[in-house]
Amino acid sequence: MEFFSDVVDFLTKNGLVTGRFLPYNPKLEEICDDSRLSNESCLFVCIKGTRFDSHSIASTIPAAAFVCQKVVVTDRPFVLVENTRLALALISYEFYGRAYEKLKSFSATGTKGKTTAVTLFKEIVSLAGEKCVLVSTVLNSTPLYSEPSEHTTQSSLYTAKFLNKALKEGAKFASIEASSQGLDMKRLDGYRFDRVAFLNLSRDHFDTHVNFENYFNAKAHLLDLVKPGGIVFVNLNGGKWASKYAILARKKGLRVVTYGQRGNVILRVLKESDEGIIFTLKIDGVVYEFCSPVIGGFMAENMTASILAAHSFGIGLELIQKAVRNFKGVEGRLERYSDEKYDFYVDFAHTPGALEAVLKTVKKLSKGRVILVFGAGGEADRGKRRLMGKAAERYADVIFLTNDNPKSEDPMIIINEVASGISKRSKLAVIPDRKEAIKQAFIEWEVGDRVIIAGKGHEKTQIFDGYEIPFNDKDVAFEVLREMGKI
Repeated sequence: MEFFSDVVDFLTKNGLVTGRFLPYNPKLEEICDDSRLSNESCLFVCIKGTRFDSHSIASTIPAAAFVCQKVVVTDRPFVLVENTRLALALISYEFYGRAYEKLKSFSATGTKGKTTAVTLFKEIVSLAGEKCVLVSTVLNSTPLYSEPSEHTTQSSLYTAKFLNKALKEGAKFASIEASSQGLDMKRLDGYRFDRVAFLNLSRDHFDTHVNFENYFNAKAHLLDLVKPGGIVFVNLNGGKWASKYAILARKKGLRVVTYGQRGNVILRVLKESDEGIIFTLKIDGVVYEFCSPVIGGFMAENMTASILAAHSFGIGLELIQKAVRNFKGVEGRLERYSDEKYDFYVDFAHTPGALEAVLKTVKKLSKGRVILVFGAGGEADRGKRRLMGKAAERYADVIFLTNDNPKSEDPMIIINEVASGISKRSKLAVIPDRKEAIKQAFIEWEVGDRVIIAGKGHEKTQIFDGYEIPFNDKDVAFEVLREMGKI
């Protein structure tokens, strides 16, 4: 797509165009959706967001032409479409090299475990000697470059450019997380995957999706983005939603491989300890054993998706076993730090299901008490807060309820909503200052106990109303331990 007319023709073929203004036909050099970065050679795509609508400032934006949902004030060419988010995605992946035609691509979706799955897949591919691009919640990396991530599923424009960069660096594979919100916002439309995995579904993002049906349907949209002949891996341990996902995938004519306690591939967790997990997969009648230093039996379900996807691309199971042995997990996912004077975990768990899985795992491994530090995020599903409190009460012996990222909400309202799920108040201490809550947890700790600091994981800041402060749970925990003279 060299000229604006090429864009109009492309969008017309995809059934998006509702109108156009084409006084002349400019040449395009790049695509932009941020007015601060636009220039006279850009095709600018106007987006109506929750807080700002760039349609309103189109007359001030330097651009060669516009894609918009409503008529804008400008003497430059524009095309009207029904949905500019979808248009941006379709144009971006087309304009920046149609990377999906050149990359063997894997994606994972689910409430929890996505980052582990896509990261392990990348590690397996790399050990096999192939270059792989990773787009995930924690890290985005090409063969020669990496940077911290800002979203689970990045914007379509960012991803298209990033994949194009990776191709130029020799990438042959791609491993990309797919969040329900990213899928809903059409950030992956226009891309196509060879392999996708459905890991699980538990409550999250009901502020956006309202109910489980809508949440499931958002994740099911990933099935629309699978190439003909692609494969869908489904974790049947995920219950009714997993079964429904498999049925839907088959109805769409896709090949489905199921796994878990039942399915095409049988998964058995043999051992869980502080040193990691040992599990087996029965594939085509043959049992293969896998050992990993990653903590938590539930992690085997996420890792199995990566193992099966990599194997389906022709990577040998012996090499995959080695990659699993070497895999140390993902930052902020049940990371354990222990010594004679402390023993704690940092985990990203911020949903009822994820929190329960982490607490059950640590309780199983602990000889003493489970001491929990956690909160709930602001501007998110309020209905899950009480459920998180219930999970905490069920499995934790001591609870320090604190701030997570309250954002624009009143922190104490969030805390009180979480606390409404905790009836045994003798277990509970409310300490809004997160650093102080971590400190009190370490003061409470005795040999044999385990402290879990949950909710923020890899995050580097804490977000309040209108401002952020530097805050990483692991770093703050060690800072507190130094102040206490424990290290």
